[in-house]
Amino acid sequence: PSPTQAGMVAGCRRFYLVQAGDGCWAIANSAGIALNDFYKWNPGAGSDCSNLWLDTWYCIGI
Repeated sequence: PSPTQAGMVAGCRRFYLVQAGDGCWAIANSAGIALNDFYKWNPGAGSDCSNLWLDTWYCIGI
């Protein structure tokens, strides 16, 4: 999918499109993945989720 942030893990199989009000913890929780995995797979989001972009696809499963 497009757009994505640079640095997303290669081989991602599941994606999530960020919408207004989303946060990294909520995305990871709803996807059933560990927050640390979300950050590892999506380093562009920032280690504290301060760089999460609206209307951008993030990896939620590999």
